[in-house]
Amino acid sequence: MSCPKRFSRREFLELGALGGTGLLVASRSSTPAMAASTQVAGPKKGGTLILGKSSGIQQFNPFNTAQDHYPYFRALYNTLVHYDRQLNPQPDLAEDWIVSPDGKAITLKLRQGVRFHSGREFTSADVKFSLEFAQTDERTVLKPLFKTVKQIEASELYTAAFRFETANPGMFDLLHFLFIIDKETIADRAKSAIGTGPFKLERYIPNDTIEFVAFKDYWDKGKPYLDKYVIRTIPDVSALVVNLESGAVDCISRPNYVDVPRLKEAGGRYVVDMGAPGGRIFNLAINTKAKPFTDKKVRQAMAWAMDRARFCRTALQGLVNPTCLIWPPNSWGYFADLQGKVGFDLDRARALLKEAGLENGFDTELITSTKSAYGMTEFAQIFQADLKKIGVNCKIIDLESAQYQARGADGKIIMMVHNYGRGNVDPGSTLTGAKAWYTEREGAWTHFESPEYDRLRQELQSTMDREKRKTICRKIQELALDECFTNPFAESPSVWVHASYVKGFSYYLEDSPVVGEIWLDK
Repeated sequence: MSCPKRFSRREFLELGALGGTGLLVASRSSTPAMAASTQVAGPKKGGTLILGKSSGIQQFNPFNTAQDHYPYFRALYNTLVHYDRQLNPQPDLAEDWIVSPDGKAITLKLRQGVRFHSGREFTSADVKFSLEFAQTDERTVLKPLFKTVKQIEASELYTAAFRFETANPGMFDLLHFLFIIDKETIADRAKSAIGTGPFKLERYIPNDTIEFVAFKDYWDKGKPYLDKYVIRTIPDVSALVVNLESGAVDCISRPNYVDVPRLKEAGGRYVVDMGAPGGRIFNLAINTKAKPFTDKKVRQAMAWAMDRARFCRTALQGLVNPTCLIWPPNSWGYFADLQGKVGFDLDRARALLKEAGLENGFDTELITSTKSAYGMTEFAQIFQADLKKIGVNCKIIDLESAQYQARGADGKIIMMVHNYGRGNVDPGSTLTGAKAWYTEREGAWTHFESPEYDRLRQELQSTMDREKRKTICRKIQELALDECFTNPFAESPSVWVHASYVKGFSYYLEDSPVVGEIWLDK
């Protein structure tokens, strides 16, 4: 496969309907991940990396993109394509590709000689199976994104072709998240896993420890550098830093934010990384089918009772700024003039409740999960106190991670503190890849329904014209600010902290560590 010009992802999207040749061929980048620490001479082979995080996993299913699962994704599995730090698509299990001139198809040449951990060879049949599993499994978070593929052709052993009904500007987002799973063992995903990744699963103790060992037949020769990779569950978020400082773990994910300044000033002992910008965004989800939230005015009152600035200043230690918008500032779907269109004003919130006939307030509940992510419960407490001032008695229900995920998956919520991912991908893929922005027919916990919203989302995903898409994004943003079914309030920094002897640490845009690249200088 060849073409006269190589395009970056950004150039590809800026070409409108692909005009000219309509071809895109991959070129390998020396920096595969979204962020990376400065490396020194090396890398060295051997050793064990121990990562501490505050919650366990639900299952070895890479399409269940709960944040708790990110640390194991890129250890066990590969995708067809991955993004580099500039959001340019790079080869993974696909070596190169051709996009059709109309943007309605992409044909991928697959890497040969790739083996699953079981020894079985990877072929196009595994691409087809993985896509169809992702399109149908009940735990797939990105299901609308995967369902944009209307047909997959896998008749040739090392070629796979995806066909779409319309031009698909999010096709590389889809390929970045299409993990290749093993059709022979995925049914046993509650306790075991087989992939093509740099590590294979050796031992799993639920809610305690996951141990991986280097896969000796990994296709990317010479990697991984580590002998073992271990994930430890440390339920107490405050204990994460204690374990890091004592040397019990080498790296921690999402520590208590109040510890971050001290770790930054620890004399070079640790490296603090703020994670992929715009990757996750805190939000308040509201069930639009639960009274009194069936009335838009009541949902708007909740949005105006959210003290975003105080939350960012206190709980998040000023690491990020407050927001009320779907997309972060690093996205072309961000509109600075709409920032602050919904803010903190208890008088306005009180007036909206009066218009809804609820001047005496009401009782409600708010689901959170301290162990899922630091900041959720801190926001809930601030919000609860402010709601009390306008006559709303809000009961906070702090759930274990698994219970929290189950309530969300089943849509059994009234209000819920949440953080959604994929704010830093294509704006259309945010809406089809983050469940916070789903509708009732897609299984959203907000149970939101709107023909206008459906139409706008479909239009956004049906054209390659950037200016047209910007106009559509603005309309969607304005609709969201009015309907208040999902209410963003701050970026959710995915802080990683690791000992300074951990080298080559990097992560993809969804904050999955690229553990095959990590090595230890000790």
